[in-house]
Amino acid sequence: MRYRIELSYDGSDFCGWQSQPNGSSIQDAAEAAVEKLFGCRARVTGSGRTDAGVHAIRQVAHFDCEKDLPDKTVVGGLNAYLPRTVRVLSACKAENGFDARKSARKKTYMYLMYRGSESPLLYKRALCVGEADADAMRKAAQAVVGTHDFAAFKAAGSGAKTSVRTVYSASIDDDGKFIRFYITADGFLYNMVRIIVGQLVKAGRGGDVNMTEIIESADRTRAKETAPPYGLYLYSVDYGDE
Repeated sequence: MRYRIELSYDGSDFCGWQSQPNGSSIQDAAEAAVEKLFGCRARVTGSGRTDAGVHAIRQVAHFDCEKDLPDKTVVGGLNAYLPRTVRVLSACKAENGFDARKSARKKTYMYLMYRGSESPLLYKRALCVGEADADAMRKAAQAVVGTHDFAAFKAAGSGAKTSVRTVYSASIDDDGKFIRFYITADGFLYNMVRIIVGQLVKAGRGGDVNMTEIIESADRTRAKETAPPYGLYLYSVDYGDE
């Protein structure tokens, strides 16, 4: 039977979601926990790959095992075998045909920034942007909404067949201390959100940024700045069932 789980994790000490030849991944940790709890080896498939240092507030994954365990037992059992930086939030039997990656309709990422001087308490959690102008960032962010060719925001190494994506919303939430950038789309290119944030930060610091021209150029050299991974969080995954 297929299990659907939701996870949250601190990606600071991992090489990303996907298993790698060298390095510890969240997928490795999840599969090891499943094997210990269920007594079977199973591939844990996530809704998407988060890169090294990227966090998740809500990642969705699935795996197949023959043993039938209650949902609460799955949550508690997996958490007993997972490192404290990875937590299973919920578990249930998946509906027929559910696939954590293929069934996803939308994903939302959040990028966390803060004003003022650098804080050791926010190290590897958020990006310090000094006294950035949130209104300038908000204006620049609106240009990415819609269906566009985001080739200018695609890092080298992307295996995507097309760089066209639909961004449903892009917003800036500013509470005076923290600036949160939320972006929802039908999918994302490699480092797409971090490159977009790089341009937003540049705009917020008074730089000359024309997001519309950058998008239309489809030229990666027009968007050189890339925000670091540690401010990025996979915020939610929408399957159209909520």
